[in-house]
Amino acid sequence: MKKKLVPLCLFCLHFTLSAQNLDLNKKQLQATRVMEAPQLDGVLDEAIWLNAPFATDFVQQQPNPGQTPSQPTEIKIIYDNTGIYVGAVMYDSHPDSILKELSQRDQLGNTDWFGIFIDAYRDGINGVSFIVTPAGVQFDAKYSTFGEDESWDAVWEGKTKITSEGWVAEMKIPYSAIRFPDRNEQTWHLNFGRMIRRQQQKSFWSEVDPNKNGFLNQAGYLTNIQDIKSPIRLQATPFLAVYAQHYHDRQGDPKNSFGRSFNGGMDIKYGISDAFTLDMTLIPDFGEAQSDNQVLNLSPFEVQFDENRQFFTEGTELFNKGGLFYSRRIGGTPLRYYDVEDHLVDGEEIVSNPDVAQLYNATKISGRNSKGLGIGFFNATEGRRKAVIQNAEGEEREFETSPLTNYNVLVLDQNLKNNSFATLINTTVLRSGPEYDANVTGGVFTIRNKANSYAISGSGAVSQKYFSDKTDLGHAWEIGLRKSSGEWQWGIEYEEESDTYDPNDLGFNSNNNGREFDFWTEYNKYKSFWGFNRGGIGIWTGYERLYSPNVYTEYGVEGWVWAETKNFWNINLFSYHEPFTTYDYFETRTEGRFYRNPKIHNYGFSISSDSRKRFRLQTNSNLTTTNEKGRYNLNASVSGRYRVNDKLNFELEVGRFEAPRSVGFVDKLENTFIDPGTGEPTEQVDVIFGRRDQLTFENIFNTRYNFSANMALSFRLRHYWSKVAYESFHHLDKKGNLAATDYDDTHDRNFNAFTIDMVYRWRFAPGSDVYIVWKNAIFGEEDFVRHGYFKNMNGLFKEPQTNSISLKVIYYLDYLQFAKRKTQMGS
Repeated sequence: MKKKLVPLCLFCLHFTLSAQNLDLNKKQLQATRVMEAPQLDGVLDEAIWLNAPFATDFVQQQPNPGQTPSQPTEIKIIYDNTGIYVGAVMYDSHPDSILKELSQRDQLGNTDWFGIFIDAYRDGINGVSFIVTPAGVQFDAKYSTFGEDESWDAVWEGKTKITSEGWVAEMKIPYSAIRFPDRNEQTWHLNFGRMIRRQQQKSFWSEVDPNKNGFLNQAGYLTNIQDIKSPIRLQATPFLAVYAQHYHDRQGDPKNSFGRSFNGGMDIKYGISDAFTLDMTLIPDFGEAQSDNQVLNLSPFEVQFDENRQFFTEGTELFNKGGLFYSRRIGGTPLRYYDVEDHLVDGEEIVSNPDVAQLYNATKISGRNSKGLGIGFFNATEGRRKAVIQNAEGEEREFETSPLTNYNVLVLDQNLKNNSFATLINTTVLRSGPEYDANVTGGVFTIRNKANSYAISGSGAVSQKYFSDKTDLGHAWEIGLRKSSGEWQWGIEYEEESDTYDPNDLGFNSNNNGREFDFWTEYNKYKSFWGFNRGGIGIWTGYERLYSPNVYTEYGVEGWVWAETKNFWNINLFSYHEPFTTYDYFETRTEGRFYRNPKIHNYGFSISSDSRKRFRLQTNSNLTTTNEKGRYNLNASVSGRYRVNDKLNFELEVGRFEAPRSVGFVDKLENTFIDPGTGEPTEQVDVIFGRRDQLTFENIFNTRYNFSANMALSFRLRHYWSKVAYESFHHLDKKGNLAATDYDDTHDRNFNAFTIDMVYRWRFAPGSDVYIVWKNAIFGEEDFVRHGYFKNMNGLFKEPQTNSISLKVIYYLDYLQFAKRKTQMGS
């Protein structure tokens, strides 16, 4: 009878998978339902593990794609009404050689790891991963068209144990951490991954071919999960933060001032349905976020800073589609912060001018239904900000720098066949009072063929600014075709932005007014050849014009070569050339005027040594030459990391940028004269450029000590120094050349930014943290140049500085835990 049942079951499985439009060539693993949950201890000795089917036969992705890994792996999955359980045995013939460096959560150091990757809706694009190391460090991430989002955090459990046969991982992933369709029987995309660090060997259960486009679309299947329901997903993380500040100014009166404050708020996460989740932060506090890397910006373009605030990095992949959402606008610099000085009258001075807007709350709703439609809604509210101005008699008045402001984003993202998608995005900024409002509506799509080897991508957007008497309209669009799989790939793209396109009220666009045509091709080989594990070569070329007026601006060609050696050193060589004169219409800061750039040639390289070693060295450098005598740019940096043991490491990065005899905008003078022909007064703009020597140093020192997988102390010191000395000034003529002028003013700059971030973090319970943070900040800017690094440092520490120490406690509350305790008490 048993012999007759086996082929019948295989036939039933084949029929079931065919009915679900599954690829029968992919690997499948059946989950086994259990009535009693295993004890999570890293020991798979319970009887419930014994009868579960197991997955094995992993396939290497690197360093030898397609080959069998050096060590076998076996994984089993069981489930109950609360979550899925993963039991993984990573066999290792040399368990004493397993690498297991400790690191903070969501950071993988020099360590082996095991992970499970789940795409519950089987769209091949969106999914989650849960990874654990032999030392018990947890790492989780979310996947989308943007790749891997490491900032996403879920609450789950993982225990590990090193044995005489290798190491074991036992994990519980609650259903509250996964979004899945409301069906009686679940079939998910599933993959397992393993890293054997000492061999730099990464392998997957379902083969991930580096020559194929995509990651989740190459997964296998998890089947036979039946009658599970998405639980009530209601979690709250209230927090309390206490701050003590000290401000020291040698020239001030008083020289020292002290302050203290406290803040309390809450983050709330609620599962609206099986697929959609609401995230809300009330009276947020981001005191533990890393300080910004401030720089001296001489360009006409805004500096884009990284987002370090967890609420705005976690689960925002939907909102980032189309590039119309730049979260640093929210709670950022007030709208009229830089206008205060222009509204001073004689005898007045600025008493206070807050440089950060007050964020009251922010809300996200996001998810994806069973038909593949992703919906995202984001809303945030900022309070008013006012600068205080005082006159000579001591009387004060206020100047509003930012009105009450509301931001919102709406996204509709539809998954299509063959891992394709189409997305609609709308962003709106509403301001109270007379200030203007803004709206941007855009769309983005990618259509792939069945083999996932070719793709057509495109996007478009319309920006609108609503003033009291007019509306400014602008547009942008692009279209591209690419071959996205195989050793040889290529792409072609056209992009256009009108001169009135401006998404920057809630987005980021460094500059508009352009048309660009690009073509690239590259050949990558991921199997070993010659003395390398893998390598590639490529070329890119781009041609640019202004949108208005439609004139040529730039043409460039770039080539590159990269390789990984058998000793796991990584080498990159690149070169960029502008063989013809280019015309810069942005540096002049004046409409219709341009500067003629010289021809340039850039050569560069980067080298990094084997990351497995106790000491790792990385260096990169590039040199840009011109056809002007003595004018070049040289950028070089070296970083070294020394790992003392599995708990302590040090890292130092030293960078130097040199640009002698560079040319840039200084000032523009508006003069009025009488036109001899018409007799009418006419305005003339005289654009002043300067020839200058710029020298910049950036030094960053990091050290980390990890007490355990849940407790760490990190220290980061950054010093940035940039000095600019002008040797001459020039009038910019109508042909874009530098001409003589009698202009003479002081524009030398000496800018310093010195910051320290020291953070102690203890995750004392799942989702619950204690932070103790010390921050030090010194910023200085002078109109003369200091010579000598240590002389400059001596002057830097005479500048005003701010020190702050904070204590923040975050506690994770889960409705399911309360319900479980209530049930236990009732029984």
